[in-house]
Amino acid sequence: MMVEVVNEVNGRRVRVNAVVNGSMHTVLPRGIAVELGLGTVGVADVGTCCSIAKVNYGYASLAVNGMLIRTRVLITDDVDKVVIGIIDLEKLLSDVGN
Repeated sequence: MMVEVVNEVNGRRVRVNAVVNGSMHTVLPRGIAVELGLGTVGVADVGTCCSIAKVNYGYASLAVNGMLIRTRVLITDDVDKVVIGIIDLEKLLSDVGN
């Protein structure tokens, strides 16, 4: 899924081919967060299949087919692609077919 990730503070944006894998949260590789100049604003406790992990988070906007949402994004070294969380996916696709 092609998505544009936007830092609305400085206007930087990057277009990427993101994956949807059933994750609840949208996740950015740290390298993309750095490229966008996204700072972390806190640490979230995130449940995985086997444990609770502490993960940095920040805020970014996501755009798909003209639909734009602002959302919390997890920032980690543990992924190499942008992962769109299912909650954000529902928001981004809410106007499809209308």
